[in-house]
Amino acid sequence: MNTVQTMSPLLWRNLPRSGVRTAMMGATLAEVAASFGTCCLRLGGARAMTVRERADWLQAGASTMLRRIGIEVVADGHPPLHGLVVSNHLSYLDVLAYASLSPCVFVAKQEVREWPVFGSFATMAGTIYVNRRRGAANDHAVARMEEALAAGVPVVLFAEGTSSDGAQVLRFYPSFFEPAIRANAIVTAAAVGYASSTAAESTLAYHGEDVFGTHLVRTLGERHLKARVAFAAEGKRYADRKEAARATQGEVELLRSGLAADAAIQPYTEPVPTDSLPVDSAPMDPLRLTLTR
Repeated sequence: MNTVQTMSPLLWRNLPRSGVRTAMMGATLAEVAASFGTCCLRLGGARAMTVRERADWLQAGASTMLRRIGIEVVADGHPPLHGLVVSNHLSYLDVLAYASLSPCVFVAKQEVREWPVFGSFATMAGTIYVNRRRGAANDHAVARMEEALAAGVPVVLFAEGTSSDGAQVLRFYPSFFEPAIRANAIVTAAAVGYASSTAAESTLAYHGEDVFGTHLVRTLGERHLKARVAFAAEGKRYADRKEAARATQGEVELLRSGLAADAAIQPYTEPVPTDSLPVDSAPMDPLRLTLTR
């Protein structure tokens, strides 16, 4: 089938904006990678970067990336300073949204490690990979999560184990909560949602049979992109992982209901002249990372 014929007029109309933002994303990825190399050189091989240092590096890169590609992040509540942060999962953009708000480390399915470009960045950021068939019940993943929790770095967990279209919060995997139970760490519920004046949230979500490249190009072409992240007012400690999963899922569903209502923006239908497309050309702050001595 001819690909050109299957592309919507809206996608074609948004290609100039998408092209500018995609180029900006590529340039920023190169800059972020260079900053990681610089950090490693400063250490001179004396030691590896700590969990905190990687989290700080990721926050600097994520904040710069989102600003340059025109995605606003708005937080409801305050990101916790430590413990396990449990969220629903809609898109690869979730990582950038959470990381831009606070230094943190992520738990991801092991397939992410093999993603072109983004897999390498996930590994540099100290992402903890788990086998979804076994949940977090493998010794290496558990040890890594406990290390991060002990270091006081928030661990962000997408407990559904996969992304969805946002229509509902999928079942949480109790085994993912085991490290927090063992560490007696605080568990804080959170939720993420997206809005745009030209697309529904389900279109912005990356799920099902979506092709990454096509989805990214389409998403970067949308107007007035916004990510909303909501945090529960307080975290809780649990003695049982099944209870933790059940209770936290209820909290996430409640937070999601508020974000879903906020995302119900009327689609933008007026044609946009291609010669008046905004260009993200604000001054670019250099990425900085102060290494712990």
